Amino acid sequence: MSGVRRFRDLDSHKLAVQLRRMVVRLSSRGPITQDREFVRQIRNSARGGPRNIAEGFARFVPSEHRHFLSYAKASLDETMNHIEDGRESNDFSAEEHQQLVTLTERTLAAVSRMMQYLESPEAKRAYERAREARRKKTHRRRTHRRRTPPEPSNLEPFVQKLNLAENC
Repeated sequence: MSGVRRFRDLDSHKLAVQLRRMVVRLSSRGPITQDREFVRQIRNSARGGPRNIAEGFARFVPSEHRHFLSYAKASLDETMNHIEDGRESNDFSAEEHQQLVTLTERTLAAVSRMMQYLESPEAKRAYERAREARRKKTHRRRTHRRRTPPEPSNLEPFVQKLNLAENC
């Protein structure tokens, strides 16, 4: 994950987005469109992969990131189930089915590799370095803020209002 600054840069996210797009495209034509519940389910599960990969990436702690990757993996497994169902129902041709299966397997493999990395000592060291850098950056920002007292001319209207309130 070295050099990755945005979730869109992750291979697992790129693959999951490709899968989502393919599912949406293939479920937008032909007789499959009549089975609205199936279309809703396969699209929702296909959208769950990239959604959870992105949310996991936003988590700073590796264990939290991994937790969301497990949700992404579950959504991808559900998508695979719907793909099989779609083939059995003749909603997908043999070629479309094979493309969907291959892309889903590649995405699952990428997610699994990332989950393994997040459990590694290397990930823990990277997390500690990033945490320390954040701490230093926050400390620098706090120490460089200089609060200057308001100038007396800025206080005059406030003081006048206070004096009026006290005299009432």
